[in-house]
Amino acid sequence: MPINFLHSIKSTTFQWPSIESQGTLCAKINKQLIFDLHFFPCQELGTSHALFNDGVPSIILMPRKTDQVNLRKGKELIKLKSAWICCGTIENTHWQIPKNVENILVLRFQPADFYSLFNINPAVFLTNPIRNLEDLMSEKWVSIFQAIYQQEIDWKQLNELNERLVVEKSESRFPAILSAAIKHIENRKGAVNVADVLQHLGSGVNSKWLYRNFVNYIGIPPKKYIALQRFIYGYQEYKNNKNAVNAELANLQGYYDYNHFLKDFKRYIGIAPTQYHFD
Repeated sequence: MPINFLHSIKSTTFQWPSIESQGTLCAKINKQLIFDLHFFPCQELGTSHALFNDGVPSIILMPRKTDQVNLRKGKELIKLKSAWICCGTIENTHWQIPKNVENILVLRFQPADFYSLFNINPAVFLTNPIRNLEDLMSEKWVSIFQAIYQQEIDWKQLNELNERLVVEKSESRFPAILSAAIKHIENRKGAVNVADVLQHLGSGVNSKWLYRNFVNYIGIPPKKYIALQRFIYGYQEYKNNKNAVNAELANLQGYYDYNHFLKDFKRYIGIAPTQYHFD
């Protein structure tokens, strides 16, 4: 999703596996299933905006069924339809925003529920973190999502989608220890490493268990998940304190030094932070 929107979401108090979303538009949304539901205006994003994901499966719904999405990854142009999914490591990818797109709706799911409900293998996002919804979901779910659109998003249909998800959702299999690991990483804003997480969890958890369960339930290894959190919080800190001393800023976010942060910024955004327009 647009990185400024994720920045806004991550600025709120984090809880796992569910939170009370600010600005929720559908009162009946099941907080035990939907991780987050946000309605974002796009008028101030400009004509191009960097995309980023923190490892949480996110469905993006454009305002109209006929809307098309153009992404630019380096010199490559990627075309998507009105409903698309992002999850995992997104690098140097920018959304080319048309003037007639007023807003988008973002649904963020708890990973274990997302993969189980829609029968999606987490590995599909390892090589391609941004996909058309219809390319990954069964015909049943595609038709349900299409019913949300008449010409524009139908909020009654969105609530009916939620009710269908509630019926089909099985008992959560998300391990409590993994929840504790996620919460610790979030509380530290990514300023940890795998050894720190293992120490926090206690002697009953080893690195192989942690790696296996991160990959099985979230789709990416713990080291990569930590790196994504560290960057989005580093992005927040840099955006809010662009005049701070670089070394101090980097250390606050768990980076070795400013050059470490700079390397990540160029990797995920494509240019140096001093060249990037944060507004």
